[in-house]
Amino acid sequence: MHCTTKMLLSSAFAAPLARAASTTLPPSFLLPAFAAAQTQTSSFSTSSADYARSRPKRDRNPARGVSALRRTGLKKQKLSIGPEDLPKPVLDPARRSQVEVDENHGLWEFFPSDRKSMATPEEMNSHGRSWTVEELRVKDWDDLHRLWWACLKERNRLLTYANERKRVGNMYGAYESGERDKAIKRTMKSIKYVLTERWYSWENARVAAMQDPEINMYADLDAGEAAYLPKEDSFEPESQASADAEAQSGMPPPEPPKPEVRV
Repeated sequence: MHCTTKMLLSSAFAAPLARAASTTLPPSFLLPAFAAAQTQTSSFSTSSADYARSRPKRDRNPARGVSALRRTGLKKQKLSIGPEDLPKPVLDPARRSQVEVDENHGLWEFFPSDRKSMATPEEMNSHGRSWTVEELRVKDWDDLHRLWWACLKERNRLLTYANERKRVGNMYGAYESGERDKAIKRTMKSIKYVLTERWYSWENARVAAMQDPEINMYADLDAGEAAYLPKEDSFEPESQASADAEAQSGMPPPEPPKPEVRV
């Protein structure tokens, strides 16, 4: 058998390839195990992948990091005022502007008539007795209201005097101020007692009116509606008008006037 050079070379190169193919390829019955799994998958977000890359990385919220509890965010702001713009106090009393005070201001009522900061013991001791309950029962609501506020302002003055004596020290008038305060407290206690009596009287009258069928609790007095609706009593005498009407109902009607005849 004659062999050429071409045949020898082809047989030499073909043998290793055949051996390599026979050693790397698995058996035919194991080929399904090496196949890639064909499973259907879906992304968590419905946006496209290009949209996530196109979004800006910078935060567009200007209030991010600003917290009053954690005291953050103030360093990012620039204040529009500087140390040179702040007002400077005037230390010289002669250069200070005079404060204008209203002469008719309501707070002057918490001071005595002469507007002094402290009353003398003789002035605090010159007061009368307290009001009694019998005297206050004849007063109306406006008088009781004015008397209550007069007592309240007087007690405010006494407390101001007490603080001033404590601040200055070694001043008389504590006993006189205490006696005056006791008289004021007795008057205020009597006012509260009278108001409590009136409230209970009004409450009892309201409960009695709700049970009375002749009382209209929801009547509009401004519109002219009557709050008291009395019923007719059979024992009450009849009025003169109704008696005359019944007397005339039983009489015959009057004759018509005749024409006058002249001869």
